[in-house]
Amino acid sequence: MMKKVLIIDDEPDVCETMKMIVERAGYSAEYETDPTRGLKEITGFDIVLLDIMMPKLSGRQILEEMKKKKIKTPVIAVSAVGFHVEIAKELAAKYPGTSFVEKTEMATTLTDRIRKTIGAP
Repeated sequence: MMKKVLIIDDEPDVCETMKMIVERAGYSAEYETDPTRGLKEITGFDIVLLDIMMPKLSGRQILEEMKKKKIKTPVIAVSAVGFHVEIAKELAAKYPGTSFVEKTEMATTLTDRIRKTIGAP
């Protein structure tokens, strides 16, 4: 069975780019540009690519809701805003299983990080 990736990002162009990268790597991908709807769809996916800075509901808020609801789906947080090492460590400690990729590094590191987290397609 093909492993499924959910992309939650408010920018449709970024979603399309991530979807293309993920599908070229051999995974099935869907995306949601509304973070509230994305949160409702998380279960049933093998991994979530989650934008940290979104209107309505931030990536941090989605991570908090996942924690409250005991949703264990692994998350790779993506952001155009560079993560300082301290922030990345703090979020990884608060939300175990979460790793981080800057949007500027998507093409080179995203599929490697997915493979490390959920295995090859």
